[in-house]
Amino acid sequence: MRIGNIDAQPGERAFGYLQVGRSRSGLTPDIPVHLIAGTERGPTLLVQAAVHGGEIIGTIAILDFVKALDPRGLRGNVIAVPVLNRMGFERGERLNPIDVKDISRLFPGDPLGTLSDQIAHVYFHEVIRRADVMIDLHAAVKGYERYVLFPADHDRARPTDLERRRRNVILAFGLDSAAFFPPDTFGTNQSEAAIAAAGVVMFQPEFGGGAGWFTHGEENVRHIVRGIRNTMKAMRMLGGEFEWDGPHCTIFNACVIFWRPPVDGLLTRRKRMSTAVAKGEVYATVDDPYTGRVLFELVNPANAVVLPSGQEWPTLGTTTVGILGAVDEVVDRRTLDLYVTFP
Repeated sequence: MRIGNIDAQPGERAFGYLQVGRSRSGLTPDIPVHLIAGTERGPTLLVQAAVHGGEIIGTIAILDFVKALDPRGLRGNVIAVPVLNRMGFERGERLNPIDVKDISRLFPGDPLGTLSDQIAHVYFHEVIRRADVMIDLHAAVKGYERYVLFPADHDRARPTDLERRRRNVILAFGLDSAAFFPPDTFGTNQSEAAIAAAGVVMFQPEFGGGAGWFTHGEENVRHIVRGIRNTMKAMRMLGGEFEWDGPHCTIFNACVIFWRPPVDGLLTRRKRMSTAVAKGEVYATVDDPYTGRVLFELVNPANAVVLPSGQEWPTLGTTTVGILGAVDEVVDRRTLDLYVTFP
């Protein structure tokens, strides 16, 4: 397998930097890429982290995964990218600070655009399009999350082959919760459309960070590695039994989004992750940090369950301050054939 000037022969691993673009001052934030080439022909898995620079738990998990994976006996190829947004990673920031853009929203990119557009263009054509399945690891920077996020099917009654494969690998990944946003929740997502048009199955595990790191960090790293290996088993790249949280996976429609409130202050969440919140119940308050006076209440518009828990301490409001979901389906993995095949 060859990406850029990085080459891995069957049964070998290789590491190098993919050249992706230059800033106006000549800065070249090339992307670190690990290649693991199996001894048998098969599908290709891409696993990436830190497209949002402050979300580091996936980086740690990918490095652990790469160290432990033996290419001998592996069917197919693995592309592992521990840090995609290097400039944001350096500063612990979500966006690329060079042009203040979100690389994850820019695929397939633009070779004539700013640095983030150039990165997205090269990475999409050199890396993403080479994959059959793409695991895009995300995390809460200050809060705690633990579910798999995926794009909603266009027509639930008539799923496409790509959507059926995506459902299988999401369930195979092994977490007890998964969620999708209703179409156009955040406007048109050109990246999701471009990745799907390329025939790549993409999903985004969201794992803990920030407030939950010291309590859950080691466990989450272990479960990310477990999920990557489960995905490879579903793709028939590895043998062995699946290892899950449990037999059931609850799929949520992430239908309640709390955006940044109209006033600033200390945002105090009253509900933790997995807690049911009734319609009309207060999810969080914005308080005056000096007097303690309640400035604003975030009232839940529909019966739902808290997906990310948010911070376990008060914090200033940010762009999105809460995500709740209604149960769409509870799936028993034991009743399904989770294996996927590729042309």
